[in-house]
Amino acid sequence: MTRKINILIACGSGVATSTLASQAVTEICKTYEVNATIETCSMKTIEDSSQNADVVLSTNRYEKDLGKPYMSVTPLITGIGTDKLKEQLGNLLKDVANKT
Repeated sequence: MTRKINILIACGSGVATSTLASQAVTEICKTYEVNATIETCSMKTIEDSSQNADVVLSTNRYEKDLGKPYMSVTPLITGIGTDKLKEQLGNLLKDVANKT
């Protein structure tokens, strides 16, 4: 039984590219049958905003350890390397959803 997970997507301003990425992540969740809530934030607020997230994604590079799974989803914005990223992200989300 999988649980609903919370996904946080961060970008520079918390508006433009995180919104684009969230649309792609929604499709990945559907493909991998992951029930998720997706929120967006700016890179400046990533630490505070990630408190309730199960997975943190960003369109920028982020170096600090947030204590939870993190992945850069820049390929969803650039279009370069998307197939590999979608597979990696789908598997990560599925693994997180299957943990109780």
